[in-house]
Amino acid sequence: MSNTRETEFLRLQEERLTALEKKKADRKDANHSYDLIVAFQEKFNTLKAAIDADLGSLPGLGSDVDKRERLSGVQVQAGELQTLLNESMTFLTAHEIRRGQDGVTAVHDAIARAQQECLPRKKFAFGGGKKKKTTAPPPPAPVVVAAVEGDRFAKYSGDVVVTDRTSETLHISRDQTTGKDVLLRNLSSCTVHIPGVLGTLHCTNCTGCTFIIGVISGSLFLEKCSNSTFTVTCQQARIHTTHDATFHIHVTSKAIIEDCKGLRFGERKEGGYEGYLEDLKSSGLGDNNNWSDVDDFNWLNKEQSPNWTTI
Repeated sequence: MSNTRETEFLRLQEERLTALEKKKADRKDANHSYDLIVAFQEKFNTLKAAIDADLGSLPGLGSDVDKRERLSGVQVQAGELQTLLNESMTFLTAHEIRRGQDGVTAVHDAIARAQQECLPRKKFAFGGGKKKKTTAPPPPAPVVVAAVEGDRFAKYSGDVVVTDRTSETLHISRDQTTGKDVLLRNLSSCTVHIPGVLGTLHCTNCTGCTFIIGVISGSLFLEKCSNSTFTVTCQQARIHTTHDATFHIHVTSKAIIEDCKGLRFGERKEGGYEGYLEDLKSSGLGDNNNWSDVDDFNWLNKEQSPNWTTI
């Protein structure tokens, strides 16, 4: 009998010791994760503050050469900021990841604004209609795109504008789009190739098209598109009033949809053009891909939204 009691006592003691060791290990892991998060926040905030300071000093620089050099350095820092976030996602909470993505997006938006204000660039326009014969090229004029009632991007012109094209195959070179904001509007039954690293991409009122896009260091904005296929890599995607569309996507944050139906999301496994992997590396977006993480602002239930599916 005494042997049985002694055996039971030893068993309980062993269980208590095991539980105590587990608590110590859990506490150690929690402390380690906390230390990693604090270190990340300090490094992230320091780098972002340096970017904000450099952008703030941009208008005071005397020459365009100095401004371009400063802006180039800021773009490198923005890539480092995105890389830091990507490499830290294994220990960051979902809340910290979202805050980080919002911070990176704010930086890209600030860079775009600073570039437009301090270094306005010549714009490329690709419009429909017949070409007029001229003896000499006219001076460059601002791109004006007619507003469509209800468009979220009605006042947006972009650095590169492609508008009003039907049943065409369009190749836009990386020299025209690198680091720039691109607007695609009113395209029907077109195939569009845009390699390189873009700043942002706005796409509105496009039907029956195929888009093979390189890497967008900022955001993809879509509105009023239907029966189209998008192969694209971006930091985040915001999709509005779009129906029956397929996405082969690499997105480091997530896709957000609103007022959409019949959307299909799959992982982008191939670039679709030579040099894609080099573009992805230079953009700083990294390999993290949340292609199946989609937020539907019209569906607040825990169950899967009926407005999108994976493929």
